[in-house]
Amino acid sequence: MLLIENMLRLENILLTLCNKSVKLIASVRIFLLVAIEMACTTAVLGQDKLEMGLFLGASYYMGDVNPSQHFKDPRPAIGFIGRYAFSDRLAAKLNVIGARLEGEYPSGGDIYLNYGGKEYEFERTIVDVGVTGEFNFMSYDHMFFKDKSRFTPYLTAGLAATCYKSYEEESDGKQRIVLSLPFGIGAKYKINEWLRVGFEWTMRKTFCDDLDLVGDTRGTINPADPYGMGKRVLTHNNDWYSLAGITVTMSMWPRKLECNDGTRSFNK
Repeated sequence: MLLIENMLRLENILLTLCNKSVKLIASVRIFLLVAIEMACTTAVLGQDKLEMGLFLGASYYMGDVNPSQHFKDPRPAIGFIGRYAFSDRLAAKLNVIGARLEGEYPSGGDIYLNYGGKEYEFERTIVDVGVTGEFNFMSYDHMFFKDKSRFTPYLTAGLAATCYKSYEEESDGKQRIVLSLPFGIGAKYKINEWLRVGFEWTMRKTFCDDLDLVGDTRGTINPADPYGMGKRVLTHNNDWYSLAGITVTMSMWPRKLECNDGTRSFNK
């Protein structure tokens, strides 16, 4: 009897261990499947995406000659853009844009006290080279929701360099490169796997005060000293300009990604 009881106990212990082993194996298997699925999804969603294309739009100036009116005296602006998407929410963009800025004084209702009655006007050609980030308000071009993530508005901000030829009384001028701070809003739409269009409006805060300075300022205002203080003030760097236009880009080298389980593939 004692031998039989011991054998029954041993059988129960073995059955218990076996059940626990089966549950453990099942749990490990489920964990591995979930981990593989997450790794596959992360690899797909985190895949880089490169776009290249054109910016076509207009530029305008704001500063001493035009202190308050947006879209006044717009001039053509054209350039190249490249966009790198980190995810469906974040992207970085490089731009190289050539533009013209023009303005005249007096214009509108803004009159400086030392205005001498003579009209003043200027024109300037600039090249804007900038690197900006984009934050999408909505999921854009999501791998698993492509039809529902074709459009998004976004915010953009970053750093840029403004290249232009400054006015010098003693010479034909010299090339200058100054820092500017771009920021603005935009929207983009994915037409198909290759083609995307968008609209963007940004302001550029520059750290210079001579974008509007050209030629003889006798009898009119001096944009470098509009209040007639007799000297230039470093803090009076209030030249701004804006770029607004459409973007047309194409996806470059889309790749097919194989999932880790070897049974599915995704077009990026």
